[in-house]
Amino acid sequence: MSAVPRDWVPGLEAEMRRAGATLLAVHDKLDAADVHWKQDTSGEPSVVTRWDLEIESQLRDYLGREFPAHSFLGEETGNDRRDPAHYWLLDPIDGTSNFVDGIPYWGTSLAYWHAGRIELGLVHFPVLGHMFVAVRGGGAWADGQRLCTPPVRQYTARSCIALDSRSHLRHTLHLRSRVRILGSAIANLCFTATGVFVASCTRGMLWDVAAGDLLLREAGAAVESTPEIAGLDPARSALDGAPSEPRITLLARASSELPSLAGFLRPAANPPAAAAPGHS
Repeated sequence: MSAVPRDWVPGLEAEMRRAGATLLAVHDKLDAADVHWKQDTSGEPSVVTRWDLEIESQLRDYLGREFPAHSFLGEETGNDRRDPAHYWLLDPIDGTSNFVDGIPYWGTSLAYWHAGRIELGLVHFPVLGHMFVAVRGGGAWADGQRLCTPPVRQYTARSCIALDSRSHLRHTLHLRSRVRILGSAIANLCFTATGVFVASCTRGMLWDVAAGDLLLREAGAAVESTPEIAGLDPARSALDGAPSEPRITLLARASSELPSLAGFLRPAANPPAAAAPGHS
């Protein structure tokens, strides 16, 4: 049985749509002063904007009003520790480089973590107008339509697979299927849940993948997580947002009868050094 009351979801959806409207109003009017670079947890340069901070603040304030006893972990502002059994995990803009460059695959990801499990996930893509919602035991939904991944059994030349933006630095994929790199963890996860992609390889922190992980599982996908998401603890993340846990690799496929991508990803022969700042 889900730990999420039914009346939580409409308010959360409305608040995420409000945040999305704010981002839509500014995403094509960004000033250079709004865009900065930081080192992400892997040591790679990562873009951050004024609006990552604004949207995290907006949603953090909302959650603080609605769930004052709950803890919060956000990508930009770190960890508010209250009740360690209840955590909200937020990525205010996943795909920030896409947001800056005018590519539509970006959005907000929010998950509710209760007693060691992801119980609720919401992902909103403002430009695309899509809202994804998953409730543990209650299914996965896209714009009100129930999601169910297709019963795919083999990869073909017509299959489409999604990889993360830096996968080519670590691996080569030995499959004849088509490959797409959208530059957004939530795009990989959500569009695998819809069946647009038959499989995906995604790397990110807990706030990047928590909502999408539940969405995939509730849609019927087979999911492999390294490390296991269920074994992680948001309360262990430092107060400045620097996590003690490693980056998560999440392999998803539409059906358990489809072979895991792990069998087709071979280590790159000469992985390059970290890239200099630049949109990627």
